[in-house]
Amino acid sequence: MYGEYEPETLEKLHRAEAEMFKDFADLCERNKIEYFAISGTAIGAVRHQGFIPWDDDIDVAFLREDYERFVEAMKRDREFSRKYDLWGPECSHKYYNLQPTLMLKNTVFVNENAYAGGYRPGILMDLFIYDNIPEDKQEADLIIKKCQRYKILYITRNVNFFKLLKGKDTVQKVKNIICGFLRLGLRLIPGSDEMIYRKFMKYATMYHGKSDKYTCLFDPGAAIMDIHKKKSYPTVKVPFENIEIRLVKNYDEQLRQHMGEYMTIPPVEKRTNHCPVELDFGEYGNEKRI
Repeated sequence: MYGEYEPETLEKLHRAEAEMFKDFADLCERNKIEYFAISGTAIGAVRHQGFIPWDDDIDVAFLREDYERFVEAMKRDREFSRKYDLWGPECSHKYYNLQPTLMLKNTVFVNENAYAGGYRPGILMDLFIYDNIPEDKQEADLIIKKCQRYKILYITRNVNFFKLLKGKDTVQKVKNIICGFLRLGLRLIPGSDEMIYRKFMKYATMYHGKSDKYTCLFDPGAAIMDIHKKKSYPTVKVPFENIEIRLVKNYDEQLRQHMGEYMTIPPVEKRTNHCPVELDFGEYGNEKRI
């Protein structure tokens, strides 16, 4: 999905997200929590020393044990928790997917799926949890397929795909109608969201501590975004806008594996972002804060 922003709007969004990233990175540094930027955020850091000019969100990742430490650090830090909420399957604020998401309070950023699910999140930072997977490719592919199945079921349960028919081609409309009816069935089962999440976690954590290979099992690119801790750690700092953020040590190798020839700027028709159906900056739209 790709949408054009008014330049002033995108500048305000980048400004708010840069402040968010600074607060996040400071919390992690103070608590000695490792994280690393991935996907478009990592490409932006290397290629642009900041945001990709048309990008509109932040993607960071943790190994699972570091994510759990981040959650505890966030709970302890009242100032941080005053500004931010954590949404996800284990949080008081649920979201339509299995991915925990850090939200900037008193803002609104509603993408297409959030709209169809009835959610009104804020300007956000996506948090990708990396779990151990087997070194053997066939075994790893099996775990990935099982986790992807439960990821799809979770999203299907929480997004009303009947609201996403307008403007779609015939094939996508048929898929959305099928998902819409499947959602109705899933929501008739009490606690189906928790059941699906438990099933996902059973497989996601099955190899915890048993290998040096990790990937994000709820991401569609799980099969190509894996890392080996020995090759990727310790993380390294790189410039991003007017702050420093962390990447895996072998970031060039990892980005080429995941994103291909990432240093080449793609044509407009191949660009992606998350242009929202509703956006409200609240207090973050009027002034330069960092």
